[in-house]
Amino acid sequence: MLGFVIGAVCTVGLIKAIRHRRRRLGWGPRGYGRGSPVRWALGALFRTLRATPQQEEAISSALRGLRSDRQLVREEVKQTRRDLAQALRSGLVDDAAFEEAFARHDRLLAQLRVTVVEAAKQAAEVLDEEQRKVLADRLEGGGFFRGSVWSAGPTVWA
Repeated sequence: MLGFVIGAVCTVGLIKAIRHRRRRLGWGPRGYGRGSPVRWALGALFRTLRATPQQEEAISSALRGLRSDRQLVREEVKQTRRDLAQALRSGLVDDAAFEEAFARHDRLLAQLRVTVVEAAKQAAEVLDEEQRKVLADRLEGGGFFRGSVWSAGPTVWA
């Protein structure tokens, strides 16, 4: 009976410790804190590439530039939805309204292209030839974490 009580107390203590650690690392309901899955995945990628702190900072800076355009895309999606809803409400689908929306999309896409090219340039400049090869293989294969702890494939860490 005493073993059962000790086991129950240990289980409760373990659950509390795990919850505390998750809260401390920022793994709340939204998961964007210090220990968020995105940051964890970037850390795994940096370890796979064996990136130096300077390389990590340069790549993170390039990604921050990409993330800043995310808000522009969200705003454009909202505006396009409003335009489409207004056209459907009026009962008369106006070609000019859609042309304006498509022109806004084209301008945003051109801006995104420039941002992606700049981010790729920044990443390519700081990585050496072997790191670029590993990153390109991961990108081409459809997953950055192939060969990591999430799969049974070969690792690059060997």
